[in-house]
Amino acid sequence: MKRRDFIKAASVSLGAAMAVPSAAALAAAKRERLTSVRPLAASIPVQQQTWLGADFWGNRLQDWQARDGRIECLRGDQNFECRTVSLLTRSLNNRHEPARIRVTVGTLDPGAGGFCGLLLGVGGGKLDYRSASLAQRFSGVGGGFMATLDTNGGLGFRDFSDHAHPLAYEAIVRERAIQGAPVGEREIVLDCHIDPVPGGRFDVRLVAFDAESEQELGFVVRTGVLPHELEGGVMLVSSPSAEEGAGARWWFKDVQTGGKKVTEADGNALGPVMGCMYSLNGKTLKLTAQFMPLSTDAHPAACLEVKRKKGDVWQRIDTARIEDGYIARFRRDDWTSSEAYDYRITFAESQPSPLFEGSIAADSGGEHPLNIALFSCILPTAKSLDDGFYKPAIPQERTLGRYTLDNILFPHRELVSNCQTHDPDLFVFCGDQYYETYPTRVGRNTPDAKLDTLYRWYLWYWTFRDSIRHKPSIVLVDDHDILQGNLWGQGGVSGGDAEEDGGFKHEIDLVRMVYRVQCGHNPDGYDPTPIKGGIPVSYGSFIYGGVNFAFVEDRKFKSPPDYDADPLTVKGELLGERQERFLAEWAETYPELPKMVLTASIWGSPQTDEHGKPLLDYDANGYPPDGRRRALQLIQKAGAIVLSGDQHLGMMCVQGVDDYEDGPLFFSGPAAAAFWQRWFEGYGKLENPRNDDPNTGHFVDTFGNKMRVLAVANPRVSHATFEEGNDSWGKFLFDHRLKSEGYGLVRVNTRKQKVVFECWPWQADPKKDDQFEGWPLEVSL
Repeated sequence: MKRRDFIKAASVSLGAAMAVPSAAALAAAKRERLTSVRPLAASIPVQQQTWLGADFWGNRLQDWQARDGRIECLRGDQNFECRTVSLLTRSLNNRHEPARIRVTVGTLDPGAGGFCGLLLGVGGGKLDYRSASLAQRFSGVGGGFMATLDTNGGLGFRDFSDHAHPLAYEAIVRERAIQGAPVGEREIVLDCHIDPVPGGRFDVRLVAFDAESEQELGFVVRTGVLPHELEGGVMLVSSPSAEEGAGARWWFKDVQTGGKKVTEADGNALGPVMGCMYSLNGKTLKLTAQFMPLSTDAHPAACLEVKRKKGDVWQRIDTARIEDGYIARFRRDDWTSSEAYDYRITFAESQPSPLFEGSIAADSGGEHPLNIALFSCILPTAKSLDDGFYKPAIPQERTLGRYTLDNILFPHRELVSNCQTHDPDLFVFCGDQYYETYPTRVGRNTPDAKLDTLYRWYLWYWTFRDSIRHKPSIVLVDDHDILQGNLWGQGGVSGGDAEEDGGFKHEIDLVRMVYRVQCGHNPDGYDPTPIKGGIPVSYGSFIYGGVNFAFVEDRKFKSPPDYDADPLTVKGELLGERQERFLAEWAETYPELPKMVLTASIWGSPQTDEHGKPLLDYDANGYPPDGRRRALQLIQKAGAIVLSGDQHLGMMCVQGVDDYEDGPLFFSGPAAAAFWQRWFEGYGKLENPRNDDPNTGHFVDTFGNKMRVLAVANPRVSHATFEEGNDSWGKFLFDHRLKSEGYGLVRVNTRKQKVVFECWPWQADPKKDDQFEGWPLEVSL
């Protein structure tokens, strides 16, 4: 049956329920296809695995799998509407040209209600392809629209850009829709045509065919579509019906695209290796390759190959199995650190083509200044994508569009590129590489907790992988990395169910995985003996760039808070006996080299309320004061400077022992992107300010710890203004325009015996813009 006859017959059978089609719809119905299609470059894996293939990104990892050449949605539960898969290598550009997207679909749950289809125009062309790849569940500004097939065979279009009613998908008015028979167990081809029409607009036609008989089952068109609606990301969608609870799960295969309006960017393909990290310590090279969640039955091991920068001979130097967390750990103890090398990762089963490539820098040994980039606390989105309506935290905050640059911060392009302007030699990540509630709901304590954690970890890796593939990096695990809001580790001993009772609160095997994937490349630990539960430790030392570094864990051994005791006199542990012994010995090593300590937090609580009074915060590691005192004395004896993060508040501060300035200097870098805010406002009342800055000077925190604050990067809205408009229990602030976030940079010149500390806003161009007020700050070694 010809299409125009099918339309006519359907119109008769549906009678008055169908509106008379417009001339534009009838013209579209008769239009021949304007472009051909071809498959995406990478095929969907045949083996059953979570990774869907290099062309695809699934939201979330645990919601999808590849099997038998199909992409299958595993989630049809209520509240899991609109599970999505991004086509990483395809997007819609701004050209007034034809496009076509074709995919074969079917349902895994015949008879269950729901719909599938294509989500078009995510981000409106304003988002990075990686940003657009996160769209899921809730509609919102920049979300685009969907071309869908439901389980009854109905074709239609659904708005995905209304943030006020995120699950009430209002059908976009269309001139013609022909309802097909229920999908059942059939395989159906969805063929979406985007046709340019006069006036710069487009017609979008969705045609459904039975894959076996090739009989057309339905046709629907949306005419006069504005060009901005058809620019941006393209995604596959599987969804139950929001109003019916649990419903259909869909599968997809044979994805094909064509037309000049489709941008083919095969370079955006991702995997099977997400990225690599490495460290150098004298003759020891340690490198980890982070794989996507592939089948380790098919690919049980990987190899590391290297060659000299100026050479052409590749040498396989290590083979490692792909472990839990999809990580392969490599090591070499006869490394020539004074030379630069290229490296590549391959599968162990003799696959000739490399999976990932990078370079290993030569250690200058202090012959050149060492530039250290300092990061901590990074969210992929300002608001969780599983939140419903976005309500501003305070009146000064904007209502953030869901799929806009204000909300989708990942992959932090300005932050990363501005930092790269400095050409860092070493990257230090002080913790909170992700948060357990961003960009989606909490996934801990579920059967999929590991995959859920890896989903967040991959977003961090995707952000920094091109920076750290060529330069060494050190990663510290903090509380949110092991899915806790706070961590009083107590050596792994748990006193109860609450975080305040001490210990690690979630699946220990997951915690071990986190340390494996984040710290597997770090230099060797001083004493690798695991704590209770077999949780590994990650404290030790290394020499790089002419600097003697120590890295410690200021959460793993510390005592839980005693709320009944006097916070000024309570006794307990901060670093614990093992790390104190390590620091005492480290202080005596290589006296000719400058020393630096890397840790998570600032070992004090320099924060104030809206009146300038000290705030009580057990998380800041100024507690317990006697444990802090011992730690500071060890650092001071070593003559070391401390680099940290965690508090979301960029700060330079001398942490005193008995006086305000008799302890070590701390540089706590700003958060890269965080939701919780802190302030340090002195109102010009503190003694001994620096450069007449009213927010600097001598300060005593709520634990009696003395310190001198030298510089601080407060939020752009005052604490008093925030509290006037805040009606929540916390210090939540989501609009990055109102915050002071970015990164730290430490320039160590061992020849001149100088260190320069810099603190940069994420959006500041170092070639022309200023740092946060109070920086740069130079000190002598």
